Amino acid sequence: MAQYFLTYLPRVGDDYLRWTVCDDKGGVIGNADHGPFEKAAKAAGRHRVVMVVAGTEVLMEEVEVPATNLSKALKAVPYMLEEQLAQDVEASHFAFGNKGGNGRIPVVVIAKQGLEWIQEMATESGLNVLEIIPETLALPGSPEHWTIMTNDGHASVRLSASRGFSCDSEMLPLLLENAIEGAPPEHIEEEIRRSRHFICGPGEFHLHPDVRPEFIRTEVALFARGLSEYKKPADRINLLQGGYGKTEALGKAWKPWRVPAALAAMLLALWGGTSYLQYQQLGVEEARLNDEMVSTLKRAFPTVQNPERDPLRQMRSRLRADTGTGIDEASFVVMMSAIGAALNQLNEPTVSSINFRRGQLDIVLEAESLQDVDKLKSSLEQENQLVANVQSAVKEKERIKARLRVEASS
Repeated sequence: MAQYFLTYLPRVGDDYLRWTVCDDKGGVIGNADHGPFEKAAKAAGRHRVVMVVAGTEVLMEEVEVPATNLSKALKAVPYMLEEQLAQDVEASHFAFGNKGGNGRIPVVVIAKQGLEWIQEMATESGLNVLEIIPETLALPGSPEHWTIMTNDGHASVRLSASRGFSCDSEMLPLLLENAIEGAPPEHIEEEIRRSRHFICGPGEFHLHPDVRPEFIRTEVALFARGLSEYKKPADRINLLQGGYGKTEALGKAWKPWRVPAALAAMLLALWGGTSYLQYQQLGVEEARLNDEMVSTLKRAFPTVQNPERDPLRQMRSRLRADTGTGIDEASFVVMMSAIGAALNQLNEPTVSSINFRRGQLDIVLEAESLQDVDKLKSSLEQENQLVANVQSAVKEKERIKARLRVEASS
């Protein structure tokens, strides 16, 4: 039975891991341990390394893409999710899962800076990480119920095969109430009662009087169970995709090929001399085409600012606006008026961003407490004209950072 080294990174930026050796059937071999990357690398030995990263570090979504020309469609996904990202598209890494029976493709987004930090720490310590899996998707899953894990103030929820979220435990009840958009309270109540609750490590969290929790010694033991449910590793969403992919055998195979590689480098140097001028010509042509795009953008939209900055993307954005996918002014005014009145009832709220698209308004703000976020949601829904859903809520520096989606009630 194949064994592997399973690690858990609770927070990107902290040199701290938890780990154990597991088998592909979900069994735990030996005792769990914890410590810095360097200690984990020594404990891993020659085992295949799989890392589970905290769900608070990622965004999980499902998107619809055309059945034809899938590769081109996936290139457009980052811009479809642009308004939901905490950072720019260019600063985000997108990993894709297999297309589901509902025709939608699961997407996991992580900041490039965070992913690169993980790889740098792993490389420096000698920890050969081959897979990085979001925490939520490492929980045991079932189409019949939700899976909820709590541990020492942290909570993670798996809602389906490719959907879920992580948060502070105190925010869990509020986020569960908004887990199914538009669902009545009694429906949510029934889902919570049917959920499976695991408590890992210290601390107790009472989810619901009718839900009896199961106690697990450590998260990695629970993740081993969840990962064993995949028929093969390729079915898991591995964040190491695209430019971040790795091949396990590469490092081992490099030494014997050093001499042939040197000879190949000499041949490439000879060939490169003749190719250099061609690349120069291509560079000149690319600059000329970019100048033409800038000129076209200026002629088509005289009021555009900074046309030299990614003219193609700006042109696409302007064309989308002109084709009728812009702001519904009536809905926008109603929502902004309601939000302004609701924010006045809070104590020193800070609004980070507001985005309006296709009748939905997303607002990211900071408030003093979770109660303030709930109060804002209730105020917006008071007149039965709007529906507000809390998309996420995370505690940062003694304040609550929350994302709400507001839309007209049907």
